[in-house]
Amino acid sequence: MADTLPLVYLPMFLHCVIGLVAARVAYHKGYDLGLWLVWGMIGGTVSLVDALRRSPRAEPPLS
Repeated sequence: MADTLPLVYLPMFLHCVIGLVAARVAYHKGYDLGLWLVWGMIGGTVSLVDALRRSPRAEPPLS
C-alpha cells in the first residue's frame, strides 16, 4: 500500500500545477484570479485549455 502512494499523489499534484498555470494565464488575460484558482483546481487541464482559448478582456481585472 505504501509503495502505491506516490502513484496517487503525483497525478493529483500535476493536476493542481496545471490549474495554477491556467489561473495565471487567465489572470494575465484580464480575468478574475480567485475564480480561476478555484476553476483551475477543479478543472485542471480543461481549465488550461479554456484559459488559452479565451481572448483578452478590454477592461483591467477587478481587484
